[in-house]
Amino acid sequence: MTYADQWRALSSRIRGLMEAGQLHAHYLAVRSSDPYGRGRRLHEQCESILAAMQSFRAAFGKSLPPSALTAIDDFVTRHGNLITRKVSCTPDELQERVWAALVLLAAFETEVSFLLSDIQESILARSERAFFHLKRSIVVDTTARDKWLKAFESGEVECEKLGAVHLLLHSIWAFKVNAAGARTDLVFQEPITDVATAERSADGLVLTEWKKVDSQGDPVQRFEEARLQARRYAQGGLAGIELSGSRYLIVVSLREVAVPDDLNEGGVVFQHVNVPVDPLVPSRA
Repeated sequence: MTYADQWRALSSRIRGLMEAGQLHAHYLAVRSSDPYGRGRRLHEQCESILAAMQSFRAAFGKSLPPSALTAIDDFVTRHGNLITRKVSCTPDELQERVWAALVLLAAFETEVSFLLSDIQESILARSERAFFHLKRSIVVDTTARDKWLKAFESGEVECEKLGAVHLLLHSIWAFKVNAAGARTDLVFQEPITDVATAERSADGLVLTEWKKVDSQGDPVQRFEEARLQARRYAQGGLAGIELSGSRYLIVVSLREVAVPDDLNEGGVVFQHVNVPVDPLVPSRA
């Protein structure tokens, strides 16, 4: 289960407890006594949620965004004692503690849900920016263009390596899949076994399939070959930091080639990118 899935469950639990607290307050407005211990039960549930929150923090601490980690740690430090402290108090004092805990939990849930809601969009935006930056760099930077021309002459693998290093500058860890459909590092051409390193080094992991096409080749066929390889990948998103809804099919060419429309298969969008290593300026093209 990814941290996004786990958080959705915890978030639903907090929202459900808020509804129970509102129902409890409604009954107290009609009848001021609490003979069945509704308030105490609500307090016990607040304690249980705090423990679940700390377990969530421990399980996904390495992959959660820093802002979410800060929000969790701040909540536990500032308000954990209010929820867990065992003291004798009057029924009215207990109700005040319960309502205070519920309001604080509601505010916390809203904040963390917001912090975790745009991870996929952020990874997608970083990926788009990285490819845009790469193509523009080749146009204006002769050193970059020479590197890509050399990689193009050396073959597909060299293009993969150079592309992966460029994407990492944008906090994107690009990988491909092997024949068995498992993640493979583009630089070292080895299976990705130390996932923690990728999580610490990048904001997102993105599946990419790189193909080279020469002047006599068929770019449409190369895009199709990349898509067939990318379809092998059946693993789920990695702890929420993996771009799960998009896969990039990149064809490296000498000049710019026509790019097919993006293709949606079962909720996964195959995005097509062309990287020309010796492009013509727009007016000449």
